[in-house]
Amino acid sequence: MRFAIYVPCYGAYGDPAVLSELAVSAESAGWDGFFMWDHVVAEPLVADPWVTLGAIAARTSSIVLGPMITPVPRRRPWKLALEASTLQRLSGGRLVLGVGMGVPRDYESFGEPSSAKERAARLTEGVSLVRKLLSGEEVQHSGDKFQASGVRFAPVDVPIWASGLWPRKVPFLSARDASGLFPIMQDGNGGFAVPTPEQAAAMKKDFVESGGPADGDLAIWGGGARPSVDLVAEYADAGATWLLSDGWKMSVDELRALVAAGPPR
Repeated sequence: MRFAIYVPCYGAYGDPAVLSELAVSAESAGWDGFFMWDHVVAEPLVADPWVTLGAIAARTSSIVLGPMITPVPRRRPWKLALEASTLQRLSGGRLVLGVGMGVPRDYESFGEPSSAKERAARLTEGVSLVRKLLSGEEVQHSGDKFQASGVRFAPVDVPIWASGLWPRKVPFLSARDASGLFPIMQDGNGGFAVPTPEQAAAMKKDFVESGGPADGDLAIWGGGARPSVDLVAEYADAGATWLLSDGWKMSVDELRALVAAGPPR
């Protein structure tokens, strides 16, 4: 089991200097990963996760990092592939690319299509195109949403984690192109919940049945509530490989203290 810090990109966490400091501290304290939200329309300030993760990659040497999650439907897949390739090379192979549909407000605020059907279609095709572009092969792609003709990027291996609300089908739309799963579960009251080990096992089963690898990563998160470390063995038996601790409902000082205490091994 590996343990990561997961932070928003806005409000008190909208300062890239604060985020970089937290990531450096997390690496020093023995955390395995540092992941960031990716939003556009949120409480000011908002930090661009890709610029911030570039700064973090330059200041760290071992911690795994990445956006959780990048909304592929509001991105150009070729730009996303180039950014991911660049950050993977800058970090020395430490990037994990989380992908999902994103929230409607980040589309509606700019007049972009926000229906679930449209976002789902762009997610599935967009992730497939990103994977092709990262393969190093010449890409000829003519799809319903995207076109690419005679394009060749350098081959760069970037692990992709599919994400979305479970038990909906969205987390599994990109399973065939993903090496891991970052599912999100709601609590029925507008918040998020920590999956039980039994639910984690069901998530992993759905992922594999949708084309994901049986040995793929499964990251467990609870939207402000932490997965119980007393259940690490049960989570591991269910297929989980990461437990994420969240700064969403913490002040920066509270998160600093959590980070400094080190992962709950």
